[in-house]
Amino acid sequence: MKKLLKILVVLLVLAAIAVGVKFFFFRDSAASEVGVPVSAPVTKLTLSTVISATGTLEPVDQVEVGTQVSGDIAEIFVDFNSKVKKGQVIAELDKSKLQSTLNQAEIALHSAEIDYQYKANTYQRILALSQSNSASAVDLEQAEYNMNAAKYALERSQNDVAQAKLNLSYATIKSPIDGVVLKRAVDVGQTVAASMSTPTLFVIAKDLKQMKVMADVDEADIGSVKKGQKVTFTVDAFQNETFTGKVQEVRLSPTTTSNVVTYTVVINAKNPKLKLLPGMTATCTIVTKEVKNALTIPVKALKFNPAGGTAFAKPEGLPPPPDAAAGGFPGASQKGTKKGTNRPAKQDGDKVWINLNGKLVPHPVTTGLNDGVNVQILAGLELGDSVVVGQEVLSRTEAGKTSGGSPFMPSPPGKKKK
Repeated sequence: MKKLLKILVVLLVLAAIAVGVKFFFFRDSAASEVGVPVSAPVTKLTLSTVISATGTLEPVDQVEVGTQVSGDIAEIFVDFNSKVKKGQVIAELDKSKLQSTLNQAEIALHSAEIDYQYKANTYQRILALSQSNSASAVDLEQAEYNMNAAKYALERSQNDVAQAKLNLSYATIKSPIDGVVLKRAVDVGQTVAASMSTPTLFVIAKDLKQMKVMADVDEADIGSVKKGQKVTFTVDAFQNETFTGKVQEVRLSPTTTSNVVTYTVVINAKNPKLKLLPGMTATCTIVTKEVKNALTIPVKALKFNPAGGTAFAKPEGLPPPPDAAAGGFPGASQKGTKKGTNRPAKQDGDKVWINLNGKLVPHPVTTGLNDGVNVQILAGLELGDSVVVGQEVLSRTEAGKTSGGSPFMPSPPGKKKK
């Protein structure tokens, strides 16, 4: 029993010694981490800023065909999707009532012509008698009055006949344009009443090879939309196909729905294959700005700040680089630095970090268009340069493996590995 107890004590002592040795040799590598820079090259891309909107497809030219007279639909000569020509008869109303009205007007006209002719002859006779003093002035005046009244009645009858003929012509419905019938709103035998407003019988689109998108753009984005800007859009029917168009008009009249203010933007789009149909919902992307062959870097390069433990370079001829968190540039003036700290005064402009022989150097740049993923570089970098976009954080043990050193034999402080 005593022998077993001694063995246990020895094992516990050995375990404690092993833990102590491990802690002594590897406490720095376990607690400390280093950042391995990850770089990205400066490239040339086409940068653009866009806004999104949804809208409805409509024909560029669309006409609602109605009737100006009331009556029953006698015949219909076209149907949905029928192609029509300008002046082609597409429907007819029952003409019997309108023809009867025309007949009555013509009869009244004949009567007015006879009456006028009679009274005109009477006036001429009395005029001749008055010249020989055989008729009084009163008789002449009355005859003239009767003739003029008959003349005006004749003119009124002539207008009634012309109106009756016009109404009869309205019973024949003709297409006002070349196009395609999108909608037929009536059937044979249906009564249409043209009272205060003209009833719609057909809707005809002029040319479905030219379409427009009536897009609703939020008030926060409308200031960036201009005539002539490029637009791409998709529809649910062809989700893998992108259609193109251009902004034709920005309408000034706002629409308010549930306290949300939008403006209508008219977008012209070609439809040569007739895939786009009226009424489809289009999801639009309006390109508000675009720069081709722009010198670019990833946006995250501007947001990058080195982690603790990162080595900083000291370029020749420049003072020591500032603390990484300070956001200054090499050579930045130390004026305005707070006492007791290494933070310089705030600098204007953007900066990136460059990996210079394994050490990071901050570098000023001038930026331009930013699409959220890449940013245009106007000055400070050239094509082929690289910038640091992030760090892969490794323990000193892992860093030792990647550098060829032994994780079990850390270098003494102040002595470099060879």
